[in-house]
Amino acid sequence: MGTQYSALSTQYLVRQAATLAVTYPSRRGPVLILTRRPETLSRHPGQIALPGGMVEASDVSDLAAALREAREEVGLLLPPDQPAIPLRPVTTLTSGIVIQPFWVTLDLRPRLRPDPREVAAVLRVPLADLRRPSARQVIPHPRRPGVQVPCFVWRDQTIWGATFQTVEELVLRPE
Repeated sequence: MGTQYSALSTQYLVRQAATLAVTYPSRRGPVLILTRRPETLSRHPGQIALPGGMVEASDVSDLAAALREAREEVGLLLPPDQPAIPLRPVTTLTSGIVIQPFWVTLDLRPRLRPDPREVAAVLRVPLADLRRPSARQVIPHPRRPGVQVPCFVWRDQTIWGATFQTVEELVLRPE
């Protein structure tokens, strides 16, 4: 099964991916589930990410791809009628992948079973922590000398790039 492509014009093909921004309630407010990728991966090693991945030809939709990937990565099982709100698509600068994130709000903290081949750690991040002014910072781009990028820092974890863009959309939403 290959990666699904869509034509933006006759000249360009765009690779598509989909992610899930899963939140659930806690005493401190909504908590967001993120993952830290293993250092052993060839693509994006050690980075903080939302559960998700590339849209495959067998996926009937971007949402189906995000649900499949979340099930594979962290063992997240959602009911078929679980509402999912599409968020603003994000395009990665280095690879040109268009990522369609979906926001899913659960009633309870989910029990997860991360696959160690894809997930080094599951992070349960209170959105209130990311709303603190000190959480939003600017850092040197990890792979582009001289370029500065915005990020969130949470417990020594740096959330940047496409993940930052989606998380920022959630952080800026009123509760």
